[in-house]
Amino acid sequence: MKLPILKAEKLDREFYKALLASIGEGMIAVDMEGVILSVNRAFEKMLGWKQDEVVGKRLVEIIPREDEEGNRINIEERMLMQFFSGSLPFFYFVRKDKTRLPVNSVINSITIDQKIIGVVEVFHDLTREKVLEKLRMDFLTLASHQLRTPLSGTKWLIETMKRGVLGPLNEKQRDYMDEIYRANERMIKLVFDMINVLRLESGTATIKKETVSVSDLGENISVKTEDAVAKGKITFRNALKNYKTIAVETDAALLQSILECFVANAVSYSQPGQEVACDAKEEADAVTFSVKDSGIGIPKDEQERIFEKFYRASNAKQIRPDGTGLGLYTASILADKIGAKVSFESEEGKGSTFYLRVPKRFAKITI
Repeated sequence: MKLPILKAEKLDREFYKALLASIGEGMIAVDMEGVILSVNRAFEKMLGWKQDEVVGKRLVEIIPREDEEGNRINIEERMLMQFFSGSLPFFYFVRKDKTRLPVNSVINSITIDQKIIGVVEVFHDLTREKVLEKLRMDFLTLASHQLRTPLSGTKWLIETMKRGVLGPLNEKQRDYMDEIYRANERMIKLVFDMINVLRLESGTATIKKETVSVSDLGENISVKTEDAVAKGKITFRNALKNYKTIAVETDAALLQSILECFVANAVSYSQPGQEVACDAKEEADAVTFSVKDSGIGIPKDEQERIFEKFYRASNAKQIRPDGTGLGLYTASILADKIGAKVSFESEEGKGSTFYLRVPKRFAKITI
């Protein structure tokens, strides 16, 4: 039997229709008004809606989105707030039958003749990943309790002995107890840092949106880092407290944690009498924070790995053998969560400057 000959235009339509149908991930295409133009077969299977039931309707009205707690997500802010970074955080689609589908998604613009006419979103079913994540979090909860409890108990026993409750200690015994106490404290910090990283990597942290005053942020950082600065005999110049008219819209606690990490590192790897400077520069749509020191710096051939988990520069390990290599890794994760960017400049033996560029507010696109 002779096959029918299709015209080129019809062949193109049939080809792209078959191509979309064969994609295993869900796909939604909308115009600039948020009206659904097309969906694929995977979309229909995952969410229970047929294409002819949704095409021509606004996405926000037909397919709600929710966070982990079941709160409706404001799509004007959430769906495309990371448009330029290409991906969206984890969320739930509400199916036609009102059950929830855990997904993450990637979005891109639809462009014709260099003009954006809409957006296409491709989403992935995370049901299996959520099951595995629950197992991981159950283990995390168990490990958190089982590891921290004996370490806390050991700390209490050491403090009891140092107070002389069981009898006076001679100088050598006290030195040994001090060393045991410091080792136990390092273990407690390591366990805390590892558990914190696991929680961050799990993606379960809730990101708040609040107005953060740069001057208030500076005051908080000064208070939190005061002991470390005094112990290291470092001069801390904190210019953030002077910027009373500058603010950003972000998660205050996460932003502060990142900057505290930068300051703590700068203090740890500086010599007594050296200066650590914290500053900020306002741009049209962002604020760039900086933490500068004159410490040991980072060897040039090791700089590309500085944000890796557990990685520490060779000169840092010589000065502080007890570091965990989790501080900057954690800071980079937190920066991603608030849509910020971390970068740095460094020269071995001359110091480092770490930067954090934070958008002034969440991007808003009507869809």
